[in-house]
Amino acid sequence: MINRLWLFGLIFGIPLLGLMTSEGIQVYYNSQLRSAAQKQVPDIDPKVLSGLSLDRICEKPNPEMAEVCSANSHLNLMTIGSVGAAALGLALILAIYFAGSAAQNDRRLLLSIFKPGFYVTVIVLIGLVILNATIMMAALYYGESVLINRVHLFIIGAVGIGAFLGIKSMISNLFSLLRKAETRVIGKTVSREQAPALWEKVDEFAERLGALQPQQIVVGLDPNFFVTEADVVCLDGTLSGRTLYCSLPLCRIINEDEFAAIIGHELGHYHGQDTEYSLKFYPIYRGTLTSIAALQSAGNSNSKLIALLPAIAVLGYFFESFATAESRISRQRELAADQAGISLTSPKTLAAALVKVHAFSGLWETVDQMALDVMKGKKMLVNASKTYGDKVQEYSSPSALEGLEAKHLSHPTDTHPALSERLRAMKVGIQDVAKEALDVQPTQPAIELILGPQKIEEEISDTYQHLLADRFDIDLGVAVAGMPKAE
Repeated sequence: MINRLWLFGLIFGIPLLGLMTSEGIQVYYNSQLRSAAQKQVPDIDPKVLSGLSLDRICEKPNPEMAEVCSANSHLNLMTIGSVGAAALGLALILAIYFAGSAAQNDRRLLLSIFKPGFYVTVIVLIGLVILNATIMMAALYYGESVLINRVHLFIIGAVGIGAFLGIKSMISNLFSLLRKAETRVIGKTVSREQAPALWEKVDEFAERLGALQPQQIVVGLDPNFFVTEADVVCLDGTLSGRTLYCSLPLCRIINEDEFAAIIGHELGHYHGQDTEYSLKFYPIYRGTLTSIAALQSAGNSNSKLIALLPAIAVLGYFFESFATAESRISRQRELAADQAGISLTSPKTLAAALVKVHAFSGLWETVDQMALDVMKGKKMLVNASKTYGDKVQEYSSPSALEGLEAKHLSHPTDTHPALSERLRAMKVGIQDVAKEALDVQPTQPAIELILGPQKIEEEISDTYQHLLADRFDIDLGVAVAGMPKAE
């Protein structure tokens, strides 16, 4: 959460410094002017003396006062600029606040104002950085001139260079931040020829729901299911368009009906009014949020941080203001998508699938550790997906269902309500589906919808372990083909 005092400090700090500097110096100059006038005319009228100021003297051209009047004019501009920068910053913050508040209960308003609102925010921020840099340089120049009667040009130059670099970074990078999310998975595409039964089922589900069909299906090792318009980076390259991702490990422990319920939920996001949100808003929202986090990291590591701080803070506030609206709408979307899954099966079937996935998806971390351990011994797992299925069988007991209510499913682009909220909306309790959720060796596992799944699993497992080895700097030693496999 953005600290409000920190935000306002960044927005008003430099304008306040500029205003105090310009007003303070003018007060000093006017005081000097009155002292000089009183020395020249000891009996000057106090009212005339109090009204004496550089502003009045400089109203008419006076060659003898040209240099002083020029400085006074610059100080007046600094005052105007400081007040203007503060007003512009305040107006931007208020506009973001009211826009975010208005979008909380209106999905179409959120769709229509998020993207242009982001562009407007960036344009105003660039203007504020330029204005604040000018104010800061002027404050340093005139402040040092009056206080110490000298000017450190290298300090002023450093401020100018820092501001230039910051503005350059903003112009070159910030507009590119508004982009689609990118999801990376350890998986590969399966064609209709490779998985005719899988494609037939998905086509059937989409037709029954009146939903858009996926343009490609990716199967992989990540313990998740999703449909996304975000770019998906997999072993076959980067995929654009609508991608359905299916987890091979999870397909080993769910049956075909549970698979139908899960895929029905995912396709539900491409049905009715939710379609536009899934297509146009969410991939950009999540992608931009990720990109701004990257900008924060970049700012922390270089000299442009000072110039970028106000931009980072305001953009963070922009997203925080819209996050409340997004969170509320996302909750409604997920519960509505659950109803799509139910329409293909039943409340108990979807509930059993959700409980099963919540209970056992975390065991993939155990497979990660097993793979690391065997690779340190110069071996590799033959089939990481099957290893996962074996581990789930070991852990399949009533204790695995304890404390699940508060858990959320991880998802690369969407957020999900807690399991308890989803089950409550279905009017099903965990104990109502405990038997089905603990059945992790179904007679008709969803993995059978793919022809020859073991071959695909082994190919992906091989790549997965090489990626792990690179990540943890494990020397696999001999060539892959000659490495022994761990069962």
